[in-house]
Amino acid sequence: MRLIYPDPNCVPDRTPSALQILQNVDAIGQLGEHVSLITPRSRTGLTPKDVLGRPLPSNVSIDSIADLRRRWYFPSSSNKPFYFLAGRRIRRERNCVLLVRNLRMAEYLLKTGVTHPLFFETHEVFAQTYREDHTHGNAAIRRKLKALTAREDFVYRHSRGLITITQSLADAVRQCYQVDTPMWIAPDGVDEELATKSPQFSPNATPVLLYLGSLHPWKGVELLIRMMPFVTGAILRIAGGIASRIADLRALANQLKIAGRVEFLGPIEPIKRFEVIAQADICLLPSSDSSIGSRFTSPLKLFEYLAMGKPIVAADLPALREILQHNVTALLTTVGDERKFAETINLLLTDAPLRSRLGTNAKELSHRYSWQARAIGILGFIRQHTAQPLLD
Repeated sequence: MRLIYPDPNCVPDRTPSALQILQNVDAIGQLGEHVSLITPRSRTGLTPKDVLGRPLPSNVSIDSIADLRRRWYFPSSSNKPFYFLAGRRIRRERNCVLLVRNLRMAEYLLKTGVTHPLFFETHEVFAQTYREDHTHGNAAIRRKLKALTAREDFVYRHSRGLITITQSLADAVRQCYQVDTPMWIAPDGVDEELATKSPQFSPNATPVLLYLGSLHPWKGVELLIRMMPFVTGAILRIAGGIASRIADLRALANQLKIAGRVEFLGPIEPIKRFEVIAQADICLLPSSDSSIGSRFTSPLKLFEYLAMGKPIVAADLPALREILQHNVTALLTTVGDERKFAETINLLLTDAPLRSRLGTNAKELSHRYSWQARAIGILGFIRQHTAQPLLD
């Protein structure tokens, strides 16, 4: 039996979702399963080795489909051609299991008569996050919300099993859709091989606070800028983000007159992310109190911070509490309060034994969250809910 992972977004790529998908199929392949990743042909020129630092296992293949979006002969961003072409390839397969992360991809396969068992990996309650992003919806938004709710309900009810990244998300799916589909909780993970190979750095003369990742508003990065006037003797380094978002944050730093204490590194090549983390003294997770920020998140950077043995200051949110324990593996502080965040960081800056203890405990905790450990759990769940084991 083969595991097939179709996704309409290009993999490999620099996006967090593409990184997560590539790490998943790599880990499953390392366990000996045969995996086929069906994805549009990448336009970035990235190879799996550029992201992972190594080639994919020989039993993992990337089945690339020409990306027709916005070509002169198909001037649209629609994924419908990909759904059709991927579905046609999948129907030719026998004795396989489908693992899908994209909601529309899952709906298409389930509605077009694909009979292979389909397991859907969800990273949010899509209707809930859409509703929060469109609080003053017009008729068009209401229609889209209705369609999205129906699509989500259909996929959750007709999948063989659901994989969620947090317990809070699993609870929300049950509450919103009243489904009895089997579920497995699988937080994201860390590439321990890459983390181990990364060089270690001595503490900086001027302590470096690090935020690594995308700069969407719900990530809470503005709070980090606003807290800096209250932080003593450290600089803030922000890695990631697009140019327009960086410009907005830079303008805020200028307004608060702390621009000299905030460094913007811009986008980081995936293979370099552990090196950037290694150069920091304290790592930060300031997520907001939205559904996606508080309950529907399993940040890749969290597990990478842990694996690098860094002391962490994080917002005290349900999804993060599923992983972190206050004063044991991180310091958790009041959500959305820049002064409390600054106070917690100042405490950590003045207490070297606390930094050392948190970092040591973080490193130990990270071993539970390798991608291989995640893959073992997912494969066990799939085997439990299919008629035969994956391996022939």
